[in-house]
Amino acid sequence: MRLAGALGLADGAWLTWSVADGHRGRRWRAVSTLAGAITHALLLEVDLAGRPARLELTTPAGMLTLHPSADQREIHGNVVGTTGEGVRPLAFPWGPEHELEVVGLPLATIVALHRRRASLPVGQGLDVDVLAIGPELDVMAGRRRFERLGQGRWRVAGGASGIEVQLDDDGLPTGGIRWPLEPD
Repeated sequence: MRLAGALGLADGAWLTWSVADGHRGRRWRAVSTLAGAITHALLLEVDLAGRPARLELTTPAGMLTLHPSADQREIHGNVVGTTGEGVRPLAFPWGPEHELEVVGLPLATIVALHRRRASLPVGQGLDVDVLAIGPELDVMAGRRRFERLGQGRWRVAGGASGIEVQLDDDGLPTGGIRWPLEPD
């Protein structure tokens, strides 16, 4: 799969994304704009099992990177701020059931939901440990409730607010517009 797309978000932002499958997994890239200004730029690499392998996020506050350690027991990286404060190292406990969330940008959550499509039946819910990254690149540990409402319809509760997401069978957000990455 090699597609790009765009869709409007609930806060009025416009999300433009691309996704490409490769031999190591799936790579998402996205940029979110609000009132003509970029609010987020994201690179999210996902391994063949659907697990986050690398996240790079840029906001007006700076640049953040996170990636799991080789033993998958920790996720680490750093933040380079835009106000001259230098580099802030990051390290958090991490395990096979943890997920990432980028506040205001649903792609990391979409990846997490798609990974659970085979194991969580319709009508069921699951509490999940997440690391939520805010627009100031602060990282907070928390829990979210993933509820599978229908075949591709999900609700995520907890955190600042709950969201509902509709995914197609390939794990892509529905709605908006799509384009192939390569010409026919």
